[in-house]
Amino acid sequence: MDDAPADVGGPFRRIVLVLVLASLASGCGDAPDETRQALQQILAPLEAYGVHPEASDDVLAQLAWQAPATDCPQAYRIHTSYVPVQMHEEDSVSSLAIGRAPPVERLGRAQLEVPEHAPIPAGVVAPLQLYYRGLRAERRGSSRDVFASAQQYGPSAPTAACFPRTWDPMEDALALGWPHLPEHPVLVGERWTGGRVEGKCNRSPCVDPLTGGGGPDQHHRACVSMSWSERLAGVYEIAGERFALVESHWDDGHPGQGISTDRLTLISIEHGRPTWSRTVIDHRFPQPAADRSLQPVVRTWVMESMDACPGGLATLGWQLPEDGLAEVADVIEQLRNSDELRKRESKSKRERDPADADPFASGPPQ
Repeated sequence: MDDAPADVGGPFRRIVLVLVLASLASGCGDAPDETRQALQQILAPLEAYGVHPEASDDVLAQLAWQAPATDCPQAYRIHTSYVPVQMHEEDSVSSLAIGRAPPVERLGRAQLEVPEHAPIPAGVVAPLQLYYRGLRAERRGSSRDVFASAQQYGPSAPTAACFPRTWDPMEDALALGWPHLPEHPVLVGERWTGGRVEGKCNRSPCVDPLTGGGGPDQHHRACVSMSWSERLAGVYEIAGERFALVESHWDDGHPGQGISTDRLTLISIEHGRPTWSRTVIDHRFPQPAADRSLQPVVRTWVMESMDACPGGLATLGWQLPEDGLAEVADVIEQLRNSDELRKRESKSKRERDPADADPFASGPPQ
């Protein structure tokens, strides 16, 4: 099993950057071939939102996450679908909102300041709050403390890349919708090592990919999975703004036989946020289908930005229907009332059996 490609850095990076700048100064204005090729992967999906990306001749992009603005929490809708129809999981639509946590003082010291409308500084962690409603939390939703740095949002599920269905949809969302970024300028076509994939994902690398069985005959296989492999596929212009398309890949070391996962994430370069993301998990080990047969399953996970904050689909031409606007307003209002929701959840847990009160207490799917 090949490990994820290493980062390009040090003297080699400086040489490449000098060559790139020299090329730009000479007047070369054509978009890189990689950018034009990757454009074909997002034209149709973005057309559904009335959004039309154009290939940019930029060959360099600064990739770093920002924290949501204080006055503009972000809202997203998540679609999950399965082929074939599954016995234990249905297609679903969920929504979440994410914003800054109220400032607090710990041990008499105020937390480090997180700038507005700028990448999160190195070494700084932004405390955030997340409200989620949907699969596993349909009725009242659920609230959680989360965090962000320039490189990642979390806590993120280390098993999101390999599971045929979700266990914790909030941690899945942070793992799939916010890929690990390098926090420095990246060249089009450049690769870097993404977030770790581990936990139960370490099982499939050391089994027979045809039978799913282990035993002494499989002891030569390493029970360790690769990290996400990330690549800047291209830079694009939409409505006068610059966006980066990040391609991600993970597999269990059994090409075409075990589990493989591919992701596309469109990221606003200026605003440091995901605009749209799609992950396809091809889980070739048989799973229980709705017709009671055992079949491989393809799980498709799509996250679309719904708020009116800069860098979202709504600012690029997507006309949300009335029910979509109402959904955004509701999840953001619930986010602002997170403290009250947590008080209700705490009271409910005291009054009921803890295993019934916690929507994620049943343990991860096998």
